[in-house]
Amino acid sequence: MSYPITLTAHRGYRQKFPENTMIAFREALKLDVDSIETDVHMTADRQMVIMHDASLDRTTDKKGRVCRLTLDEVREADAGVRFDEQFRGERVPTLDEFLALMATRPDVRVLLELKDYPEEYGDFAYTSCEKALALCRKYGIWGRERLTVITFSTALMAWIRHRHAGEDIVLHGFYPKRCMRGSDKDEPYKYMDEVCVFAGRTDAMGLPLPEQSPVEEPVVFADFAAMGLRTCVYMAYNVNEADYQLALERGATGFTCDDAYTCGKILDKLGARKLK
Repeated sequence: MSYPITLTAHRGYRQKFPENTMIAFREALKLDVDSIETDVHMTADRQMVIMHDASLDRTTDKKGRVCRLTLDEVREADAGVRFDEQFRGERVPTLDEFLALMATRPDVRVLLELKDYPEEYGDFAYTSCEKALALCRKYGIWGRERLTVITFSTALMAWIRHRHAGEDIVLHGFYPKRCMRGSDKDEPYKYMDEVCVFAGRTDAMGLPLPEQSPVEEPVVFADFAAMGLRTCVYMAYNVNEADYQLALERGATGFTCDDAYTCGKILDKLGARKLK
């Protein structure tokens, strides 16, 4: 099976703007991207907010775990100033705000990563999942052409496949398998449509160390191709053209990038994408 080469802006235009903020998303939509990736957590009062980490500590001027804070408390945090003073006043977006923006751009897919895991949060995570999916439906971000659901949780994948059996939901997970929570109890790849292949020496979560090539050995891509899974790679800031060429040669069809502008230019130079 062949797939088109796609370019995804990771947490918006993350290199130049504070990640997972509305300005990062708006600026990413000015680029030649196929999709925008973002992350969602549920607050203590069951509201859905855009945030990568489980806590506010790294990206805002406040501290605390999202699941223990109300929406109002999360919205008090400044999500821009720690990136740069010029972005002071940027707030943590709600999932509603993000999806309302994406509804205006039906030509750009949403890659929504569910960050509340049953392996850690139990039923709270299933509620979070269902509320996120309900909002996607509300804004028309649904179906294979519009939405990919991402998670590091095998249990969430099983939940979605069971609860939404027969619905056209694209599920995206990760390699190596050890970074999938619950993979010691269930096989995650049987649920997936596509997989992000992390490579080289990794940290405890399976994420690539900065000095490593982001491109795994050919056998890994070949194995997933044999399973019928689409393979993607994550390209951070400091990736060179040779890595893109290598990923293409080994079968990668999706490129998720912090600097989607530069990534797009490289892919266009290599003739990998149709120019819009």
